[in-house]
Amino acid sequence: MNEVAPRTRLRTRFKPTRLKLSSDHSKRPLERMSLHDQLVAKVREMIVDGELQAGAALPERMLCETFGVSRTPLREAFKILAAEGLIELRSHRTPVVTPINRDDIANIFAIMVALDGVAGVQAANLATDEDIARLDAMHDQLVALHREASRAAYFRLNQEIHIEITKLAGNPTLLNIWTTLNANIFRARATANYDAGRWTESVKEHEAFMALFRARDAQGFAASLSAHTRKTGDAVLATLKIAAEANP
Repeated sequence: MNEVAPRTRLRTRFKPTRLKLSSDHSKRPLERMSLHDQLVAKVREMIVDGELQAGAALPERMLCETFGVSRTPLREAFKILAAEGLIELRSHRTPVVTPINRDDIANIFAIMVALDGVAGVQAANLATDEDIARLDAMHDQLVALHREASRAAYFRLNQEIHIEITKLAGNPTLLNIWTTLNANIFRARATANYDAGRWTESVKEHEAFMALFRARDAQGFAASLSAHTRKTGDAVLATLKIAAEANP
């Protein structure tokens, strides 16, 4: 029998082509936010700042004309805002800004008070000197915004400070739960700062718990942070009650 010669295997080496960028592209910064992300941020701000009231309709055609966009990115933005509980999508009907349910807000704040207690202890124990300095700088800016009566900017920075404290706790599960609940009371929480008296009290409470944070008094900081959240919740619920009585 004739022997069949073994087949020679051809070995090829894959040579990836290098990506060549023109000088124009290499110097052009990437767009950090997609169009629908920008829409989410803008509509969210309008809702939180009260420009779009609870129950207000959100007609697509009007908003598309206002922002100069097509319906596709707007509808993507609506999905995210609906997931955050800020708007309500209705089948074959115009979306509306979600009404604030006072009972739901009360239940969420009760949990947030407890979560801030846990986060406060862990954050104070784990924070580095750099963490304390960074949070202290944010606090100084917060006080300046209060002095300037910049409510919208104050509220946004206030939220960033609370998020930063929760991040410093180093507990991803805690952060996830806290962030989810905070999204549900984000708009309601802003209403508390519309009262000048409560706004001033809130700043003083921030100064109190920051002093304890600098001193690394974990238990004291946690208790002060929780008390601040509880008082904020009480103020929010009182504001919602007045609004409900005025508009039965």
